Amino acid sequence: MARPMDPFSNSEWALVTGGSSGIGFALVQRLLGRGCRVVMIARDAAKLETALEAAGREGLETLALDVTNEAAVTAAMGALIGRLGPPSWVVTAAGMARPGRFLAQPLADHVAQWAVNYGGTVNILHGVAPAMAGAGTGKIILISSAAALGGFYGYSAYAPSKWAVRGLGQVLELELGVHGVQVTTAFPPDTDTPQLAEERLLRPPFTARFAGANPVLSPAFVADAILSAADRGQREVAPGRGANLLLRLGPPFARHLAWLQRRLLRRHTEEVAPPAPTSGPV
Repeated sequence: MARPMDPFSNSEWALVTGGSSGIGFALVQRLLGRGCRVVMIARDAAKLETALEAAGREGLETLALDVTNEAAVTAAMGALIGRLGPPSWVVTAAGMARPGRFLAQPLADHVAQWAVNYGGTVNILHGVAPAMAGAGTGKIILISSAAALGGFYGYSAYAPSKWAVRGLGQVLELELGVHGVQVTTAFPPDTDTPQLAEERLLRPPFTARFAGANPVLSPAFVADAILSAADRGQREVAPGRGANLLLRLGPPFARHLAWLQRRLLRRHTEEVAPPAPTSGPV
């Protein structure tokens, strides 16, 4: 059940999925600080309640919703728009990251990450984009990942779902742009969030070492960079020096990182050996 929000002076309202923690919650705080009403969406009602108390601001509403449930999302978005009108801001930050080697990772991990990271994004946008286009205004922020800017060992299940979000952003920037709706796709690198803490527990040893040298950004820094880019009308933004280099230099830098990984992998053959074959039917 949604928790009603108190009346707020600003008629603008924002919708943020994955809003109970991490980058999503940091964006919730920033948008509240701008005077927006905010509807904060996450799957876990208890985490939403904790985030609501932590935000400590009026004008905030929580909604427990599984973004992979198409029917529930469609109904919820219709009800919100019917009550509040088209949103001024939409942030799709709901996501999951479960790294692992392709040869060892279960297919279910691929399906789950695709369903949340890409399918959940599409479900939300299908529910809100028509009303925003009809109003001829609004800004959409899609949270992709720096993993969508190159190939990184251990992310065969996660990265493709974020590459898909990147492709969706590039198409929607054209299709919705002609209706006055701005689309910005963000590619955050490792950020100090509960998701990163869980992700690190699952990283293959090589991935842990290769990524371990990367600086970890704060959610506040990432949120500020994303909103600043959206304010300027940027189509894409990659907070942090390394991610920004990947975005700006494109394939040449991505190829360099792939070469570097191949070189390092040759020194760690014991970690990348294929799994033992399983016996087939007799």
